[in-house]
Amino acid sequence: MAEKLTNFYQMLGVAPEVGFIEIKRAYRRLAKTNHPDLKHTFQSETEQAQATEFMMRLNEAYEILADQVKRAEYDSLLSARPGRIIQSPLEVLNEGETRELFLRQIFIPSRTSIVKILNRYKKELTDLSLDIYDDELVETFTIYVDEVERTLLRSSNSFSSRPTPRSLNAAVQMMRYAIAQAADGLDELKRFCQNYDYDHLHMAQNLFRESNDLSRQSLQLSKCY
Repeated sequence: MAEKLTNFYQMLGVAPEVGFIEIKRAYRRLAKTNHPDLKHTFQSETEQAQATEFMMRLNEAYEILADQVKRAEYDSLLSARPGRIIQSPLEVLNEGETRELFLRQIFIPSRTSIVKILNRYKKELTDLSLDIYDDELVETFTIYVDEVERTLLRSSNSFSSRPTPRSLNAAVQMMRYAIAQAADGLDELKRFCQNYDYDHLHMAQNLFRESNDLSRQSLQLSKCY
């Protein structure tokens, strides 16, 4: 097993004295090759979980080192504790505070945006059903499909942007399942836009319903503490 990296500079593969440009280049290079969504089809659940964890740490490293104030605070922390493995400046917060921050800044906004966009599907489908071959209706529906894709991608990246508090692991994992179901539904919508086969719309509806069910379960799990 590879030796665990002790700080964000080592994770990005840069020296502590480098400037912002070098940090940004290192981050983008690593993000392009290590994002968990790149090869998820060919990865086991364990490999996918490891890739997701690494991407969360990578995002956090960039967030800290790309900000002058946060970087200065982090450098002070490193100097005060040489040789110690420091993964997050948030380690000074207790579990309750970290949990509340994650819920307020990551979990609730991401879940809410997904629920809202999926709940719009019924109306969008009703409007499209007036004439699935009408160019204007199809164009409006395509705009909705693009919005679903942006929402899912934004939420997925949000959950990968910060380490999950231990007490929320189950809730976040359930939300990832919900996002995966919604992503499968999105694929069905894209297929419809290519061949106008109405069966894809019904399949997407079922997948979105399952996604909403998982999302509700996730919300319940988030309340267990």
